[in-house]
Amino acid sequence: MKTYIFTFADLKLNREEIFLNLGYGGQTPDEQITELIEQIIIHANTICFPRAGYNIYTGKLIDKDFIEINNVPMKIGRVIAKYFGLATHFATFVATAGIEFDSYLQGLRVEGDMLNEFLADAVGSEIAEATVRYITERIGEHAIKMGFFTTHPYSPGYCSWHVREQHTLFSLLPNEPCGIKLNDSSLMFPVKSVSGVIGLGIKIKKTPHNCEICELQTCFKRKKLIPNLHKVNNSFL
Repeated sequence: MKTYIFTFADLKLNREEIFLNLGYGGQTPDEQITELIEQIIIHANTICFPRAGYNIYTGKLIDKDFIEINNVPMKIGRVIAKYFGLATHFATFVATAGIEFDSYLQGLRVEGDMLNEFLADAVGSEIAEATVRYITERIGEHAIKMGFFTTHPYSPGYCSWHVREQHTLFSLLPNEPCGIKLNDSSLMFPVKSVSGVIGLGIKIKKTPHNCEICELQTCFKRKKLIPNLHKVNNSFL
């Protein structure tokens, strides 16, 4: 597996995503909250060592619900499967904010500092997502060298891809990749970790992603990011 351990400075955190994680929608928190968030980010810069890695295998779409990666079938659901129809290879990846950030969150929890724990949890989620963006760029660079285009990344737990398929995905990765452990309930530790798959192929074209394809009606991000989502999703039903 191609792995990366990099510095916090290599990440490009999106403050708006942090605000969304906190439930502010398109609004900016008040000065006190934004200052606390910035303090958490500054502290994260001193303790956080994000990690990410990926493998690339041959593969294909085998029916409306399944893909096959390195001869291993994986049920991902029809919502995502249709975006992999032209893929001939797949990158399986993991990305994590790291155990150091988990320890920081645990320390806030032990101290009973509920506000900073709440804010730090949102920051940690964005650190993990920024790490995904980082590894996605590296996979894209690798794909170009192979003469391929790439899909967006997709992860278990979203868009009808059941989280239990984490175990199948992890079977295509080394043991405890980037220090990430998977428990019997398919939860990853460190908590601020993401796994997923990216399709590669010479005929692939990127299509709508995330909120544009998600059918979850109750998601707090859905209401703020694309108010006309019902019109978008109707074309997929």
